[in-house]
Amino acid sequence: MKTSFRRFFIFVPPAILGSLNLWHPMIQVPYRDILPKLHWWLHLHFLNLILFPLLGLAAYLLLQGVQNVAASLSRIAIALFVPLYAAFDGLAGIGTGILVHNAVQLPPAQITQVEPMITAYWNSPVIYAIAAAGSITWVIAMISAAVAFTTPERRRVAGFVAVILFLIGGWARSNLFFAADGMTITPAWWLITIGMSVAMFLVCSPHFPCAFLVLAGALFGAQHLPPTGPPGVLCFLIAAAYLEFTKPVTQLAEHRIA
Repeated sequence: MKTSFRRFFIFVPPAILGSLNLWHPMIQVPYRDILPKLHWWLHLHFLNLILFPLLGLAAYLLLQGVQNVAASLSRIAIALFVPLYAAFDGLAGIGTGILVHNAVQLPPAQITQVEPMITAYWNSPVIYAIAAAGSITWVIAMISAAVAFTTPERRRVAGFVAVILFLIGGWARSNLFFAADGMTITPAWWLITIGMSVAMFLVCSPHFPCAFLVLAGALFGAQHLPPTGPPGVLCFLIAAAYLEFTKPVTQLAEHRIA
């Protein structure tokens, strides 16, 4: 693939994805929250159904030429992320939107009966499990990519730290992410996430792209909507820009073949 086409797919689809999802509606009660923005909700999630796989492609292309165990693990995680996250978008985003669209056409008395069913669908353990699996594979892909781009002499230590950070990040997402209102993200989660990035900055080389790849994994992996999803995509773009444009060609080649 020509460099210009490769870089197009690395940068443009993620930039569109991050920009569009800045306006992703926040949902507490599915029917009532989606209804006023139903058309945008459906359009957004149909676009996301295309853009999520393209985000996976961007991550895959970024690793082009990198041959080590961490890079292979990242590629496997990306291959799992694409169908899992697309399935989650189709079920939670498009599926719920269609249910709301159909419910609007019912008599008011029936809507009150259907609304709890829409909420139950939205909160389905199956959808939650698919979403969690997709998010976990994205986090693994980004953390593994950070290790993959690390210089050989630091890669073993970086891999050890990456495993610890993955476990800490998973615990924090499960236990510290939302405050009591179910919408606000706690300061503790933000501090832990930033601390994960700083830890990889200290142990990896090159420092900056590895730190931003970890942030890309933690932020977008937490959720794709604001306030974490779009910044997560931005962190991926910053790391990609550094790896593609900032490092000298000779050094980048060493990382890709090591």
